[in-house]
Amino acid sequence: MSDFEGPIAVIAGGLSHERDVSLASGRNLVRELRASGVEVAAYDFDRNLLHDLERDKVVAAVPALHGQFGEDGEIQTLLELISLPYVGSEARACRVAYDKATARELLRRAGIPVPDSVGLSAQTFRDIGANALMEHVMERLGTRVVVKPTRGGSALGVTGVDGLAELPSALVGTYAYYDEALIERFYPGANVSVVVHETDEGVVPLAPIEIDFVKGHEFDFSARYTAEFVGLRPLGLERAVVDEIGQAAVRAHEVLGLRDLSRSDFIVGPDGSFVVLETAITPGTTETSVFPFSCTASGTSLGAVAKDLIARALARA
Repeated sequence: MSDFEGPIAVIAGGLSHERDVSLASGRNLVRELRASGVEVAAYDFDRNLLHDLERDKVVAAVPALHGQFGEDGEIQTLLELISLPYVGSEARACRVAYDKATARELLRRAGIPVPDSVGLSAQTFRDIGANALMEHVMERLGTRVVVKPTRGGSALGVTGVDGLAELPSALVGTYAYYDEALIERFYPGANVSVVVHETDEGVVPLAPIEIDFVKGHEFDFSARYTAEFVGLRPLGLERAVVDEIGQAAVRAHEVLGLRDLSRSDFIVGPDGSFVVLETAITPGTTETSVFPFSCTASGTSLGAVAKDLIARALARA
């Protein structure tokens, strides 16, 4: 017997570069929800999706799609078209937050610290030429930078660069994933992520989690989903700093107009100073993701938080 008046759909997979991660997120989320007493099944993002949702009389959906089609507003638009309640941000907010350059400018205007960065399209890179651009970029940002696609996640297409000679090839690698790149100043410090979720008391941050990557794998796709390459632990700084970072994640969620949940990624210096790298619309729920670990560190569970968010989505219908 389900706690809801019909089955719940977890939508995962899809055709983006992050398909495998999405499938892993979906499997773990289904397992956690079933353990919490929810009748739930996984559905792939394919041509049968809408038919299958209607055939099975699904009453609400939880998108677990990462990257294109999942965080860019596409699945949200489809669910809105068929009037199916769903967990997560509305399509229009997804479109804004998914573009790192646009989202970062909104955060900057709101007074939230973000990295110094330069946006560069593949077309400009080709037409103007690397030699005419690279030296000026590094004069502005320094010789250590991080190159990443303007859209996408899971560290796909992300490269750390140390010196002018490495920058052109890093950009070529990034353009393989998207035709616009962000080149940002490298900030030394701890990698920290904060998941926030909406409750009856407002937007609440879960415990900030510090992410330790094995040296040399800081920007690897595999490092984020392979236990031997990544370690998670609650952020071990002063309570005031932890609270400030949590509130910055709440503020980012609100500034971007997001709903239900999000995850903000930070670089935090030893003195407690920080920058917000990005805010993800659909936090990963794999067994090595921050979201489940943060739930446990906060005295709850992924299943309990997801179940509450489903109830909130149904109440909006």
